Amino acid sequence: MLNGDLYIERRKHKRADMKFKINYKLIMGEEEAKEIKNTTIKILGESSDISVGGIKAEGPMPGNPGDIIRLEVLVDGRPEHITTFAEIKWIKGKEEIKTFGLEFLILKDADKNAIEELLGN
Repeated sequence: MLNGDLYIERRKHKRADMKFKINYKLIMGEEEAKEIKNTTIKILGESSDISVGGIKAEGPMPGNPGDIIRLEVLVDGRPEHITTFAEIKWIKGKEEIKTFGLEFLILKDADKNAIEELLGN
């Protein structure tokens, strides 16, 4: 937010501008949530920054703000993906490839620690 010429940072968590491949799938309803682990259809995108609170990404986005997605972040050199559920907070762009912000809803301790390592914490 701009206040005169002063920029006020409103984010809760430190972010790092880092690129990662991500896979994500929009959860459309209760039945799909039950079948989520059996589903192989995923959308491929790329992140542009990450924090322990969320991630900004680019790719096709069939959902809307408020929808929930299952997200995998593929971190180079790490054998396990960071896997979580996230809420779509905002979407920008009118073309097929959009920029969108995701807030992590659940983050395992190991995944939180991995992100903090990436941030240099």
